[in-house]
Amino acid sequence: AAWCITCKRNERVALSGGRFEDLLARTGTTYLVGDWTNRDAAISAYIDRFAHPGVPLYVVYPADGSAPEVLPQVLTPRTIAGALEDAAASG
Repeated sequence: AAWCITCKRNERVALSGGRFEDLLARTGTTYLVGDWTNRDAAISAYIDRFAHPGVPLYVVYPADGSAPEVLPQVLTPRTIAGALEDAAASG
């Protein structure tokens, strides 16, 4: 969401740049972003599915189809790398 300071911080620190793009390529990860700036009903339903209070919500789906992992609201490059590498290795 445009008003989410934590979202913007995570984008700047952990979800952008060459290292992040290399990580996505190496793990075969598809990175999707849902923008909840205008409180979209479909995104609200997705957030509710995880019983989450709002944004940011980061979810990683393992390659083997097992249960998705909800990541912490404040991300680090190490947190993202670990989650994506674990998800890719599960397949």
